[in-house]
Amino acid sequence: MDIISTVIPLILIVILFFFIVRVATVVLKLTGLDENTARFQAISAFTGTGFTTREAELVLDDPIRRKTVTVLMILGKAGIVSVIAGLFLSFGKNSIFSDLGKALVLIILILILYKLTTLRGFSRTINRFIENRIVARGLIKQKTLEELFSLPRGYGIARLAITKEAKENGLTLQEAGFIGKNILVLCIERKNNIIPFPHADDKLKEGDSLLCYGFLKNIKLYEPPKK
Repeated sequence: MDIISTVIPLILIVILFFFIVRVATVVLKLTGLDENTARFQAISAFTGTGFTTREAELVLDDPIRRKTVTVLMILGKAGIVSVIAGLFLSFGKNSIFSDLGKALVLIILILILYKLTTLRGFSRTINRFIENRIVARGLIKQKTLEELFSLPRGYGIARLAITKEAKENGLTLQEAGFIGKNILVLCIERKNNIIPFPHADDKLKEGDSLLCYGFLKNIKLYEPPKK
């Protein structure tokens, strides 16, 4: 019991660190970073390691990311001091066998926590819970596609429908000539199917809905005439 009661404060600190990094990961993800990059940035900032120049630029160009990383750096420094102090106070008071027992219990509990956090279902549930709380409280607004793409003036994302009368009906993407008009087809929605990253030789069919990125005035030229 003495070993457990001594180790529990350190475990609680580790759990707190885990939730701090996880919340920061979700915040960074909501600003437009993919999950792997967001996790790496959060861990790097908290531990003060692995913060590369190229990925640092992804953080510096957004005020919410800068604030998040700054808080992580501060908490990380304080956390390291807390852990060192906790280890200093917990070990060295009794015999070497007692200290070894404490170290063993601490390592086992950390491994259990690590295994738990690597479970996909658990990780997704935690992320979803944190994300819902952040969005529901209005602490951060999830960025739109337009904001994530940092679109230049006149460009945007729009849908383009292929009707029976459309001259593109039956043509391939290459034959339709979208690229020549500064239009990039991101995906094709066909009935209940989605064709992501369509190829130049994919044929267009009546009823297709194209998700396009490009010059909006050119996209509107493909709209069917109003009756």
